[in-house]
Amino acid sequence: MSISDDSDHNLSDDAQDDDGERTEIRSQLSSLSFEELQKLKEKIGAKVYKEAIFGKNETERAPAKVFKRENKNRPREMSSKKPVPLLQGVPTVKKKEIRDPRFDPLCGEFDKKQFSENYNFLSDIRMKDIKAIRAELKETTDPDRQLQLRRLLQRLNDQHKASKKHKIDSEKLDKNKEALKQEFKEGRQAHFKNKSELRVEALVKQYEELKKEGAGRIQRHLKRRQQKVKKRSHKAPTGVS
Repeated sequence: MSISDDSDHNLSDDAQDDDGERTEIRSQLSSLSFEELQKLKEKIGAKVYKEAIFGKNETERAPAKVFKRENKNRPREMSSKKPVPLLQGVPTVKKKEIRDPRFDPLCGEFDKKQFSENYNFLSDIRMKDIKAIRAELKETTDPDRQLQLRRLLQRLNDQHKASKKHKIDSEKLDKNKEALKQEFKEGRQAHFKNKSELRVEALVKQYEELKKEGAGRIQRHLKRRQQKVKKRSHKAPTGVS
């Protein structure tokens, strides 16, 4: 007799012994009442109770299916029985905070006078640029380049004049404030100048400056002013004096 035959014979004998034991246990339990069976089940446990009566479940669980790809370029097949987590781990991205110094209280309040003093060096840089452009304009012979340089020179000159005028007006305003404070301290009634008075004073001062530069300068200024007034009159709607 071969070894396999001996093992099969031993397995059959063990199965017969188990069946005999279960039969004997069932016959003993048949004499018990339902209440006694429930107490026994609670005492030894439902699993042991079922194994004693029905025997062990010898059926093997089917191996889990391994999902593979037939080709590396294909997507992987996933089981539909596996539940998807409700909350997935999404990485948090740090929000970039944009600050505008004009509206940020941490940057303090804007002081126009202090700003002009801090960036006063731009006027010196602008004057250097004007001198360099004038020197290049004398040397260049290209008409397109000359036109480009003239426009750039005109723009820089206008910026320089506007900056200079703004500085003079600021100094004049500061002097007027100091004069008003002094009048209040002395107990006198302060005189606040209106816009028309300030405009007349500005025109008188401008005329005096032009007069120092020469009569031709005054004539050119008056001519440009007449042209501006003439353009405004042409733009005025009909029926309006």
